[in-house]
Amino acid sequence: MLKNPLHKSVPTTSYAKVKFLDVEKTSSQVDVQLWQDFQTGSESAFAAIYEKNVGLLYSYGIKIVSDKDLVKDSIQDLFIELWDAKNRISKVNSIKAYLCKSLRRKLIASVSKQRKTFDKSQDLEKLNPTVFSSEVSLIEKQRFDEQRKMLNKELDSLTLKQKEIIHLKFYGRLNYNEIAEVMLLDKKATYNLMARTIKILKKCLRRFS
Repeated sequence: MLKNPLHKSVPTTSYAKVKFLDVEKTSSQVDVQLWQDFQTGSESAFAAIYEKNVGLLYSYGIKIVSDKDLVKDSIQDLFIELWDAKNRISKVNSIKAYLCKSLRRKLIASVSKQRKTFDKSQDLEKLNPTVFSSEVSLIEKQRFDEQRKMLNKELDSLTLKQKEIIHLKFYGRLNYNEIAEVMLLDKKATYNLMARTIKILKKCLRRFS
């Protein structure tokens, strides 16, 4: 389980109540304020950044490499480096995009150094096995299994970049500017990649209807 890299107990709840309930602030404005507080040395702001993003970073990381321990270690190292460099790093408008881009760069560097290959078989989402009760008929189970196989087949047909953009958009809830920043694409290329990916998934979903 990932732990706060400062190994300290910090009042994240009270900070969140003060900072995140201002409905008049946009997400970008909240990020800017939170980042400024972090850069002044606020441990509660740092903890809030960590708690708010660590889940996304882990799930995003295992879409890039198959080594779960490497992902965990890279996230820990990222936040330690972040804290140590808080007075030197620049301002950010999107914390999620900044962290995802930083983790992506760190993982690619680690994989290249260790001469490991990217996991090309990782599905966007692993469907958990469904436990069927005795009341569910064999026909229904067979139909579900068939649909699941079809969905997995379609997901397998996606490229690594297509899987990555789906994860950032629908799980990470990044906007197109943020996705472009993370994936090192221009905005037009980002839109085109998403459009092609959605077209593939819609084709798959129509088969289930």
